[in-house]
Amino acid sequence: MHVEKSYISPIATTLIKNDQLAQLAYTEVINSINNMTTTNLNYFSINNTSKNCNGVVPIKEKCYELLEETYGWYREKPLHTLSSKGGPIDVYKEFHNNNIVFHVGLEFETGNISSAHRSMNKLLLGLHNHELQLAFLIMPTSKLSYYLTDRVSNYEELEPYFGLLENDAAIILGFDAEQYNSEAPFLQKGKDGMSQRSIRKWNNR
Repeated sequence: MHVEKSYISPIATTLIKNDQLAQLAYTEVINSINNMTTTNLNYFSINNTSKNCNGVVPIKEKCYELLEETYGWYREKPLHTLSSKGGPIDVYKEFHNNNIVFHVGLEFETGNISSAHRSMNKLLLGLHNHELQLAFLIMPTSKLSYYLTDRVSNYEELEPYFGLLENDAAIILGFDAEQYNSEAPFLQKGKDGMSQRSIRKWNNR
């Protein structure tokens, strides 16, 4: 995989340029996306036989594994401001430099556009309530999402709302596959409603 499109707010741009911890967080996230691979391949090949023919969770899990095992991030950080109602941040890390602690949260969006808006709002609440100093939202591009589970949101679909982030330290990354190949193995689908619906559509084609 690779980052194909990105939105980096002015505040986030300044942080990455001037703050060592922000630079490190950004580098770790970019490296985790760029180094996602499938078994025995040095790239992530996506089957493009038909619309909605792949699951999206295996892609997310590869990124999580890299963040956890290589860089020491951890999953499911609750936000105090949301209590138990809004769910935890997908992946989180505290970066340290002497007595400075820099809190970074990341949401990897695999749901529909409503879910993408919830993820964006969750990150904004974390920033506004000073529980996060930098926030990432990662999602597929429109090109890639065509071959993933039905109705998975994409970068271009959320892009009209990026202006809401211009006064916050927020970064949106749209990733795409290195290669599309009709001979590549299908990525396993999950068990939620939309995944099951696209499985039925694929089986009945």
